[in-house]
Amino acid sequence: MRPVCLPEKYEIIGTLGEGGMGTVYHARDRILDRQVALKVLSDKVADDPQFVQRFTTEARAAASLNHPHIVQIYEFGQTGGGHFLAMELVDGPSLKAELKRRGRFTEAQTIALARQACAALAVAHAANVVHRDIKPDNIMFTRDGRLKLVDLGLAKRLSDDSGHTMTGQSMGTPHFISPEQILGQGEVDARADIYSLGATLYYLATGAVPFEGSSGPHIMSRHLNDPLPDPRLKAPDLGAGFCRVLGRMMAKSTLDRYQTVADVDADLLRLQRGADLGPVGPVASAVEETIFISSPDLASDHDTGIGAPPLPSWDQDELRRMADALARHVGPVAPALVKQACRTASTRAELVDRLADQIPAAAGRDTFRAKCERLAAGGETTLLPTGLDLTQPLPAADPDTGADPGATVAMPTTEITAAGRLDAAVPPVFRLDAATEARVVAALAAHVGPVAKVLVKRELKQARDLGDLATRLGSNVDDAGAQAAFTSLVRGLG
Repeated sequence: MRPVCLPEKYEIIGTLGEGGMGTVYHARDRILDRQVALKVLSDKVADDPQFVQRFTTEARAAASLNHPHIVQIYEFGQTGGGHFLAMELVDGPSLKAELKRRGRFTEAQTIALARQACAALAVAHAANVVHRDIKPDNIMFTRDGRLKLVDLGLAKRLSDDSGHTMTGQSMGTPHFISPEQILGQGEVDARADIYSLGATLYYLATGAVPFEGSSGPHIMSRHLNDPLPDPRLKAPDLGAGFCRVLGRMMAKSTLDRYQTVADVDADLLRLQRGADLGPVGPVASAVEETIFISSPDLASDHDTGIGAPPLPSWDQDELRRMADALARHVGPVAPALVKQACRTASTRAELVDRLADQIPAAAGRDTFRAKCERLAAGGETTLLPTGLDLTQPLPAADPDTGADPGATVAMPTTEITAAGRLDAAVPPVFRLDAATEARVVAALAAHVGPVAKVLVKRELKQARDLGDLATRLGSNVDDAGAQAAFTSLVRGLG
């Protein structure tokens, strides 16, 4: 079926692909007798004024770029209430498709491809165009073997699928996204593309993504917190110099990364020529770095766009409680997801829906929605140390352990409802010895991965006993049979 938004000069030949952003068609420009790829925005995307404005601005910027390794944009327009983009048709496979066909690339082949990508990105970055979604799907081959960077500067929609792109300020695909895009803190610049290119090169050289995970939030949590696995664990033939380049490209902090793609290319050229990269600098430890989310104001930095309706003024305390509830299902990436959802949700119900969609398991989504309903009703309780100044913000939890700063022993507590009513004293918080806690973490990690440690620390602050802890942690296990086995194992540790 022909999209109504396309000018008559385009003859549709077939469909090349579909995604959250829209559909890409193979078409012919009748006037110029030229084969083109036509991207037509979906109605859902086209109805978002902020997205269309950003899409238009970036399409114009990308259209001004002219480089043999960048797909040329021919035309952007709007007819019949829809939006379309006409661009150069690439007649070869993507890097992802080629890797699946032939297996992983050699180090020399990966370096050669990387240098072509660096040349393309250098031109884009010089024009202040940041891709924000570098991945093997967005780097393609022409029939004669040249590399082409596609979708340059075009923001994509978000989804909770672990292999697809996400919407909002972060952009990017979970397997290849940079930490700063996940956190949504500050302006995303060329260094985000360098991180994503590093993740792409890791994939090409090893045949595996840097961080595996059961869901998008799980993968993003690993990008934020886990050290980069040594590529030689998957591809022992890779050289130490090449692995150092990957480690620096994928440093957690932008300050420890290569600052420009020209710097990346310079080191890749040295490797091609067999030269030494020189002494190890401060960035050598970048692979081992760990960073954690810190969101003092989860709804700050709103950017509603020109002409967009104003967004609600969110209650910060409730947002923090929502983030805590969400973290039980997706891990430490929860505050970033809450902050992101606040930028676009226009009602509380919409905010809850957006956050629930980030939880892989249906049971987990139901649990989260019920928790949010209790928050709205004013009946949700929080345990606060006796004598705490209730006029001050809640103390921040340590991002690694989830423990309150300075807390060393269980304290008598007083219960306060969300409505502000003080109730009778309650018993001290349940504790586990270190050995038992380690066994619980190991058991949960078999189902949810490395985020298990954070989840256990968080639930230990709320659990009444071992049985309650087992039930709370079990909600993170998707499969019903596996969940029952896990809860039984944990209860048996008592």
